[in-house]
Amino acid sequence: MRVTVGRSDVNGAVRVPGSKSYTVRAAVCAALAHGDSLIKGALRSDDAAAVLESITGLGATVREADGGLAVRGGSLHASAAPLWCRESAATFRFLAAVAGTVPGVTILRCAPSLARRPLEPLLEGMRQLGAECSFDAGSGVLTVRGTGHPSGRVVLQGDVSSQFISALLLSGPRVPGGLSVLLSSPIVSEQYVEMTRECMRCFGVDVAVLDGGRTFHVGEGGYRAARYVVEGDWSGGAAVLALGALAGQVRVRELPAESLQADVAVLDILEKAGASVRSGGGEVMVSRARLRPFDYDVSGCIDLLPVACALGAAANGVTTLTGIARARDKESDRVAAMVDGLAQLGVGVDAERDRMRVSGGGLHGGAVSSAGDHRIAMALGILGAVTGDVTVDEAQSVAKTYPAFWETLAGLGVEVTLHE
Repeated sequence: MRVTVGRSDVNGAVRVPGSKSYTVRAAVCAALAHGDSLIKGALRSDDAAAVLESITGLGATVREADGGLAVRGGSLHASAAPLWCRESAATFRFLAAVAGTVPGVTILRCAPSLARRPLEPLLEGMRQLGAECSFDAGSGVLTVRGTGHPSGRVVLQGDVSSQFISALLLSGPRVPGGLSVLLSSPIVSEQYVEMTRECMRCFGVDVAVLDGGRTFHVGEGGYRAARYVVEGDWSGGAAVLALGALAGQVRVRELPAESLQADVAVLDILEKAGASVRSGGGEVMVSRARLRPFDYDVSGCIDLLPVACALGAAANGVTTLTGIARARDKESDRVAAMVDGLAQLGVGVDAERDRMRVSGGGLHGGAVSSAGDHRIAMALGILGAVTGDVTVDEAQSVAKTYPAFWETLAGLGVEVTLHE
């Protein structure tokens, strides 16, 4: 599907979908908890479908109830059929670690874009726990044989993906005597680990941080069923808020500024870019302003790189973004995808290994590729409200985390034309 976005003045208020990161974490915790949990405000998207279908394969039950998702967990078993994790890295990695604590063989499958991303540090950690695992990157098939009697100490790299740490911590309560994860290198995206700890705490499990943050310990014991409310998604909200800075005024409801989500940093980026930003009471309003170039280190909020590039493209001057290296290992090589996309719109980008410079001010319409990546599609799409006539190929990729994104833009006054 292709989408063409025309020059528009935007105005309105929206509620963005629930947080993808919290939805996946809550679903995994609920599957591990004995009894019936209720998850309210959960994201409904491809990634959410991946985790819900996968925990069902492991023995949990999921149904609609009371305006949310009722999950009955606590009786996990090896899956009789492969778990199809799609492009959801969190689902694939978290449930791989859980499968390592379940007796028997579980097979997990993922999409090619995810199969290319790093996995070996997690598999090595799982092997230290006693699981047998092998991964065929060509087919995206991971085979895990859990012993049901995992050991309780893992030494893990912390500088590849925070999801590896979260995966082991989530499975920790199933380890007899508890689990200690010792980091051999500093954490990247530490806030995501804090999100995991917060979610686990809501389901009755505490994770202790020791040795100045180099060791995490999860005590032995089970999760408790809980009622969990998923907050709004700052990652999806970032593109909508940036649209306000580019083309009018946007209010986004139910986005708490005190969130642990790393992408709350978009508020700081917008302010550095010169946008008018007001937040409070769980609502954020961003209004159009004359944008200016800015410098920003995105290493702690790497999913904001595409939106930061879009803001830089609309400012007169050179915006410098550092800490970009990990953006090359996402659903696409996001550095290359933004370089190519912005070039089609008249913006030059100079990219190095861990830094890129966006030379803004010469924006015009054009045809761009999303590279099959939801974040790229959203970031390039909102620029059409400024330039007019931006056509995004593979625009359906937004379904991964924000299926109604184009409808949201149209509701805010953006001229959106869908081409099948």
